Amino acid sequence: MNDASALSNAIRSAAEASGSIVVATSIYSGDDATAPVAVLEADDAVRILAAHSPRIIYLLEQVFNLGGELEVALAEYDIELSPGDLTTLRSRFSKYDGQIGATVASFMVDGVLHSVFASASWQDEFSDLVEAIVEDGRERARAGQFSKQSEEARAIERKALILLRHTSFNHGRVSFDKRMTLAEALFQDCDPHALAAITRRAENLFWLEQSGVTIKEADQ
Repeated sequence: MNDASALSNAIRSAAEASGSIVVATSIYSGDDATAPVAVLEADDAVRILAAHSPRIIYLLEQVFNLGGELEVALAEYDIELSPGDLTTLRSRFSKYDGQIGATVASFMVDGVLHSVFASASWQDEFSDLVEAIVEDGRERARAGQFSKQSEEARAIERKALILLRHTSFNHGRVSFDKRMTLAEALFQDCDPHALAAITRRAENLFWLEQSGVTIKEADQ
């Protein structure tokens, strides 16, 4: 015997006999001792309203405003949209300005807060497109950052080889500070952080050569 099916059938039969309304949802309540909540589908919400006629219905209609939506999106994601992205969004969604994009309704029945939400398909499409544009922008930013870091690494490698090949690199009593001073004289446009990285890399390359590893000259 399927106990789940048996229970479902019994409840539906009892509901039909008593004239009760069966709603396909569950009740939940938070830890803050608020009223239990039932989240409904639109058809179920309308059926319950017709049957119980609650005295108060809280109805929020969110009117779509493209300019406002874009402002909120930019603030939420902390980005700047390109002129092309703005043109795409405006050409596709400006015709919906002033229309209801989402509706939220809530009402109390038998001590339970019932809530229902619906959004227009184009409202969902707008949100999805904004998220896609944002993610694409983030991907481009990550790629640009990676490219910048790669170029910086190649620049350090080229300068480290120049430093390594200089006749004074191993002249006399050498130290990291002396080699960095030489690097400062060779690469006057570099800041101390870059000079330290160049010197450190040159010393590592020198150690590799002393270990018998052939160092490939960097592309100019």
